[in-house]
Amino acid sequence: MLRILIESWWEKGDYYTLHGSDALFAAKEVFKTTSVCKILGAEPHKLEGVILNKNHFEAFIRDLLLVKQYRVEVYINQGSSKSHNWVLEYKGSPGNLLQFEDILFANNDIALGVSVIAVKLGTEGKSKIVGVSCLNTVAASFSVCEFQDSESFSNLESLIVTLNPKECLLVQGEGSYTFDNLKRVIERSNVLITLRKKNEFSSDSVIQDLNMLIKFKKGQQQNVQSLPEVNLTLAMSATSALIKYLDLTSDEGNIHQFSIEQIKQSCYLKLDTAAIKALNIEPRLDVPSTFSGNVPTSILTLLDKCKTPQGHRLIAQWIRQPLKDLALIKDRHDIVEVLVKNNELRSALSEDHLRRVPDLEQLAKKLSRKKALLQDCYKIYMCVFHLPRLIEQLSDASNITALKAMIIDPLKELIEDMNKFQQMIEQTIDLDAAEKGDFLVRPDFDDELKELKEYMDEIEQKLQPQLAKAADDLGLEAGKSLKLETNQQFGYYLRVTLKEEKILRNKKNYTILDSNKSGVRFRSNKLNELNDEYIAARQKYTTQQKTVVTEIIEIAAGYSNPIKYIGDVIAHLDVLVAFALAAVNAHKTYIRPEMLPSERGELNLVQVRHPCLEIQEGVDYIANDVYFNRDKVNCYIITGPNMGGKSTYIRSAGVAALMAHIGSFVPCDKATISLLDSILARIGADDSQLKGLSTFMMEMIETAAILRTATSNSLVIIDELGRGTSTYEGCGIAWSIAEHLAKEIKCYCLFATHFHEITRLTEDIPTVKNQHVTALVQDDKLTLLYKVKPGVCDQSFGIHVAKMANFPQDVIEFAKKKQAELEDYQGTIFEGSSSPHKKRKIIKEADELITEFLNKCQKLDTSLSNTQLRNKILEYKTEIFSHKNPYIESLLSNVC
Repeated sequence: MLRILIESWWEKGDYYTLHGSDALFAAKEVFKTTSVCKILGAEPHKLEGVILNKNHFEAFIRDLLLVKQYRVEVYINQGSSKSHNWVLEYKGSPGNLLQFEDILFANNDIALGVSVIAVKLGTEGKSKIVGVSCLNTVAASFSVCEFQDSESFSNLESLIVTLNPKECLLVQGEGSYTFDNLKRVIERSNVLITLRKKNEFSSDSVIQDLNMLIKFKKGQQQNVQSLPEVNLTLAMSATSALIKYLDLTSDEGNIHQFSIEQIKQSCYLKLDTAAIKALNIEPRLDVPSTFSGNVPTSILTLLDKCKTPQGHRLIAQWIRQPLKDLALIKDRHDIVEVLVKNNELRSALSEDHLRRVPDLEQLAKKLSRKKALLQDCYKIYMCVFHLPRLIEQLSDASNITALKAMIIDPLKELIEDMNKFQQMIEQTIDLDAAEKGDFLVRPDFDDELKELKEYMDEIEQKLQPQLAKAADDLGLEAGKSLKLETNQQFGYYLRVTLKEEKILRNKKNYTILDSNKSGVRFRSNKLNELNDEYIAARQKYTTQQKTVVTEIIEIAAGYSNPIKYIGDVIAHLDVLVAFALAAVNAHKTYIRPEMLPSERGELNLVQVRHPCLEIQEGVDYIANDVYFNRDKVNCYIITGPNMGGKSTYIRSAGVAALMAHIGSFVPCDKATISLLDSILARIGADDSQLKGLSTFMMEMIETAAILRTATSNSLVIIDELGRGTSTYEGCGIAWSIAEHLAKEIKCYCLFATHFHEITRLTEDIPTVKNQHVTALVQDDKLTLLYKVKPGVCDQSFGIHVAKMANFPQDVIEFAKKKQAELEDYQGTIFEGSSSPHKKRKIIKEADELITEFLNKCQKLDTSLSNTQLRNKILEYKTEIFSHKNPYIESLLSNVC
């Protein structure tokens, strides 16, 4: 993981400067060139410098913290411009955005979830105990748990996949083999590791701190010692580290704002990090998230058609938390089915109702911290004002029990809870001004406010004629090509389109304010004077109303909980609408899967497709089937040429299973899926050389975790296992793993391989079946058909693929020659060798006869004479020939 500590941020009004290597880095990231850098000073103190405006600064920091996962520090000069008394003002990291929330996200919704975890290790006898505490900084909630784990920390890895933290705190200085394994697991999940002092993990003060931070429910004892979570000793140590790292107790706005709960791991399917990558569940930072034409390359990008920030966060959470609750999965499918069938309802929700909903979770947080503005209260008011229409449309559309229980009834109750909030806003905020973007307290609260409002109205009346005067002067049509507008930054101004900009040239009585894609903003001299008067009056009004605003925010803060819950319900609806949109917008509409209890032991997918690949331009996707029944077939060994579709086939099955378990419809013609407990994967090479791990080592680590985790209710997908070591050793490892999964664990398994020898497992294990991807060779040309059929691929196509890659002809010919020399059994031809199945059976019998012959020879009494020994060996030889094995006869004839 790339890490950088940016130490030299210097603030200069609304601009920010960076120096030295930081300047070069920022120039490349923001401007894509270092030519914007200026050289400051002279040798030997020459230094590069670059200036960022506020917009550049905010976008850059957001990218560093939320996407690239860097640590950031911002320094400010507290002395004079010459003294350079720079002190640290803000610092942040991917899991710690608290000091940047007001700076970066005051006017921007955070569509990403932000969480940080702390991990504390312990022992219980010979077992390792892991204590975990996770803080979701957006939801202001602690989640804690303790569990046993192995040396490979596979349970912790699954939990990290579920929680999706950006950063992890570990105890500094705990260097050991176990600690190194722990770090590797966390880094493999692309989580930034931060080492903290051991005393920060002390739980001595955690009870006192939590009593200060936790918001207790009505009727609940006002002491965290009454909560079961505090009995988790290691988890409390981890919680203590989080509180100290984020310095939560020093901010009065955090007092009684947090919740705490235990993590319910048993509710979700286990996913390993390899499965997240293998199934392309989320966009990867090292590859583009979309192809040309904005075609999604990840399942999250494909499904995330949400319209609200809380919806975006929830769908990213759901996709990492597939459900094990059959009833809840079916409830989600019920609602998605209603939305898929009702075009009018789906369109109204997506294009109208959901677009009106702001980030209620963030607004509730601002309210509870008493940092909200009148504008925030107005946003909440307008959202709740429109909710009855949403409920009415949902109620008219269907009487589905799940929709009523999950969405309609909770919203009705919450709207009732917000009645007095709505009344307060109507009585205190000037709603007419708010509609124009001016957020003021109603003037009838105070005589001075009333006078100022009348004065402002008079100025506004004088402002209106300025539009007509400017239109006459410039020869433009008022209200169309020339408009009078207002905003918080400039006040009142005139605007023309960019096409009309030339009209303003050489017009001395007009002052241009700025120019952007929406047009050119400017003022006349008279408009400038009137606007200054209006701004001055408005500033007096704002100052005069401060006391009233404080009271409004104080009262509104009491509604933070219902506002947060409304956001949560809307998020659920938003995600389910997104699932429906994804289903109907696909090239071929997704279908509802039939979900069964796990004991039914079925995983049947008819014409399953990969949802990301089928929408690529120019792709005519070939769908295939998967038929698993625990007692009949539980494992496919899949062979075939490179690029023939093996990987796509097994990934598509994994993706369909995951989509079904999160409540989405699936890209199949028909799907019957018994409840799974985990989806585990090992696909493709993934070198981790920066962490000192080779491809083969990573392969073995991930596969070992699969063998420890998988059960008969797991779906395991494995591709190309055993590369990176000798052919025979790799084949042996792959064979033993496939056999263990099929024979001992009996999980659902899709095992793609180039080791054709493994296909012989079907001879010993009746629940293993061979499948192969088809290809056609005509006139020495290879055509890949991408169709999966029963049986073994009876030839290798490596040289044909090399031809497709335009290898030099002499290299191709030499490869053919070496292939003939190295071919198994030296190219021996015998009766039945034309059939791969018969050939294997004949050679297997021959191996057994030869082994028996050698064992008998080894047991001969060495005291016998040479003649006696020779006669015995000839006797054994005659016995072998009596079996008339074609392979042995061919070998001996070649020797003769």
